[in-house]
This record gives sequence, C-alpha cells and structure tokens, in this order.
Amino acid sequence: MQKAVTAVLTGLGLLVISNINGHYKPPFSMFATAVIPFIIVAVVNYQLYRINFFGAVLYGYSIVLLNDILVRVYAGGTHDQEGKAWVMLLSTSAFVLCTVSLLIYAFTTLSQKGRNSTIKNRIQNFLAVILCGACTVAVYLNFLVDL
Repeated sequence: MQKAVTAVLTGLGLLVISNINGHYKPPFSMFATAVIPFIIVAVVNYQLYRINFFGAVLYGYSIVLLNDILVRVYAGGTHDQEGKAWVMLLSTSAFVLCTVSLLIYAFTTLSQKGRNSTIKNRIQNFLAVILCGACTVAVYLNFLVDL
C-alpha cells in the first residue's frame, strides 16, 4: 500500500512541478507534454500495475488529461491557434505513448490476486485499457478541445 501511495504522489508531484516550471518558462511544459505523462505511466507507476491494474489504468489516463488541462490553463505564453494546435499534437502523442505502454503492461504483468487464469486476466486488462482509452478520447474531444 505504501508503494502505491508513493507512486501516485510522485507522479502527481512530477506533473505539478513540470507545469509550474512551464508557467515561468512557457515552452517547457508544452514540449514536456509528450514526455512527462509517459514517464509517469511507464516508469513511476510500475508497482501499481501489479497491485490493481484497472486502478493504474484509470490513474494513467487521468494523468494524461490532467496534464493537458494544466498546460492549457496554467502554462505561460500566448494561447493562439497555433499554440493550441501544438498542445493538441503533443497531447495526442502523449496519449498514444501511454496507451502503447499500458497495452504492453496489459499483456506482461499479472496482478497479485489472480495468477491462475492468465488468459482471462490478460483479456480483462486489454479491455480495460481499450475502454478507458476510448472514454479518455471522448472526454478530450467533447470538453478539452475548445479549452
């Protein structure tokens, strides 16, 4: 439990520090948009996938959305149409990188609870990633594109 809390707080801390730094140095948070969520989802959250895969997937996609909201609202610089297009491009690349890493974890990690039914567990993990990814895209397209 302590490792999970540490991973979640570390991920949120990296995200907040990156966006505070981007407020004072505007290009930083915009170009870190593709890298920081991927680092959090792929590296920092490694222990979360073994504890609760579905919770880790929800947390990973919420990190992608939260980073996009923070960049759009809190980042410095002028927010013209070209800047919004760059943020959308880099957020999309972050989403793709995170989805690929989550799909890799869906097939390579097994939760600590159910080691007996590996095929069923991997299919559930795959469907969790696909469904949560589709919900993330829906939220992004319906609410965050116009922000």
